[in-house]
Amino acid sequence: MKEFIIRKRGKLCTKRTCRIEEELLEKLEDLSYENNQSVNSIINDCIRFALENMIKNNKILMQF
Repeated sequence: MKEFIIRKRGKLCTKRTCRIEEELLEKLEDLSYENNQSVNSIINDCIRFALENMIKNNKILMQF
């Protein structure tokens, strides 16, 4: 599996509301604190990493 890297980004963002399980949010907040990044930035990195690693041969692989 590829390595997950937390990056600083200054890209334009859009506000959305989503629900995040408390356990996941606690882990995201810990990552945020440890890496001096906002929770939003960490969430974007996580989503980007997940999407990039779901795509193989131009097909999105969905496994639950």
